[in-house]
Amino acid sequence: MSNKYSIVTGASRGLGAAIAEELAREGYDVVITYCTQADKAQKVKKQLETKFGVRVESYQLDIKDEEAVLAFRKWVEETLGTNLQVLVNNAGIYANMPAEEIASKTFCDIIDVNVKGTFFMTRHFVDLMIANHYGKIINLCSAVGLRAAPGSIAYASSKFAIRGMTQALAIDLGKYNIQVNAIAPGAHKTDMYWDAYKIDPELLEKRTKGCPLQRAGEVSEMYHIVRYFLASDFITGQVVSPNGGTTMV
Repeated sequence: MSNKYSIVTGASRGLGAAIAEELAREGYDVVITYCTQADKAQKVKKQLETKFGVRVESYQLDIKDEEAVLAFRKWVEETLGTNLQVLVNNAGIYANMPAEEIASKTFCDIIDVNVKGTFFMTRHFVDLMIANHYGKIINLCSAVGLRAAPGSIAYASSKFAIRGMTQALAIDLGKYNIQVNAIAPGAHKTDMYWDAYKIDPELLEKRTKGCPLQRAGEVSEMYHIVRYFLASDFITGQVVSPNGGTTMV
């Protein structure tokens, strides 16, 4: 149980799975969490184990439930030990709904998962990094966390909060040699992207044409950002946004 390991929440598909793949490529054992899609998590687990020869564990977790996070914390230490080097807070939920129509429950659910879940995971795992005097925390923000979009009141609120949390954590944890940064993706071709395309293809076409590079990102393009944060020990409190220039204009 002495190998370095990482945790990626919400890694059964999409960007989370891509991030887990890059960590496995870099030689980290990986714990991937999922909320409901056990079959997809198992598929990711088998692919990474076969391709990279690292240890991969999957765990069902509702990150907005603090007691569940505490139970996960206990399981992780018993299963993989204390050499946690990378924590990626990727799990999140999304809704696109105008401010005058959104239900209070929808708003609160998004805040509970995206903001409180990120806090619970960081708060209850950071002691392992502090003890090792080393760690990297990567939070998933969003281009909508840099500039709000129509219908994004809940999601934008949560991702603007993640930006603030990232900076505050970077300040507080820097003295322990822990770097805290965020990735703020624009539109990438994930399952969520294609689901949204089925609902409103015209909206996605419009957004794509509003991007200077005139396209959505490939999931594999996430590898480069993760590798950058892993390689650098002198960057913290920063947000890198692979979004094709969307927030530039």
